[in-house]
Amino acid sequence: MRKTSLIIATLLLTACAAPTLKEANQAREAGNPKEAAEIYGRLASAGSAQAKLQLYKLYQETGIGLDSDRAARDTLELVANEDGLPEAQYRLGRILREEREFEAAESQLEKAADAGYQPAVEYLDTHGELLRREVRVARSSPDRQKHLGDDLYQGRNGLEKDAARAAYWYERSAERGHPGAQTMLGYLYYQGDGVEQDYGRAFEWYKEAALQGHAGSQASLGYLYGEGRGVERNLKQAYAWSTLAAENGSDRGSKNQQIYLDAMDNDERLESLNAIRRIEKMIHGGN
Repeated sequence: MRKTSLIIATLLLTACAAPTLKEANQAREAGNPKEAAEIYGRLASAGSAQAKLQLYKLYQETGIGLDSDRAARDTLELVANEDGLPEAQYRLGRILREEREFEAAESQLEKAADAGYQPAVEYLDTHGELLRREVRVARSSPDRQKHLGDDLYQGRNGLEKDAARAAYWYERSAERGHPGAQTMLGYLYYQGDGVEQDYGRAFEWYKEAALQGHAGSQASLGYLYGEGRGVERNLKQAYAWSTLAAENGSDRGSKNQQIYLDAMDNDERLESLNAIRRIEKMIHGGN
């Protein structure tokens, strides 16, 4: 009897000594993240999914509790994929979407929403239509990727205006050779709209489209040469590209063509004609 009483007392003392999530949360709220991390860590080692998630969140807030960003990501993925905690699925889904892993993001967010996690439900109510389009368009043609960029940039077809997301889809399309997307990407870099302003990158994308015969980009390229933005100022190149743009129907190219012509002497005008021939050879001959 005495031995049984001793065992029961020991078990009670052990239970009292065991840390709890409540104690960890209290330490965290009291401004003691190291103490909170220690308790979360002990609970996580014992298999508590909620403790693992709180340890992840504590690390995101304070940098305490886990060894590295990689360890934090591994923890979140573990809680989402193996423990199936809806909040972790929601958080991972949001991260995956920002990383442009659209299909994986949709999967995580839908699992969280299906489990009734309200932030996931609300997020999909607001962003679900766009996310579903992103899943489809990620595997689709450059034309459709450019079209999604247009919808995002103009805020049309049920989508809110989002220049940064538009820039992403323009770049996806531009990298696959779409001259319209290359032109829009050049414009965004020139304006600093949705991306950090960068005249050099604007020049590069305009040139990609201009060499495919895109009149708008040819006019813009001529302007950049004329102003010396993103490239060394060169009136001969400015005139050459503006002339080609004008020949392709660009009013802006036609207007700038005359401005650059008036700014050159006779020798420069002759050299600019040679430049036009070289550019035309590049466009039509591919060399």
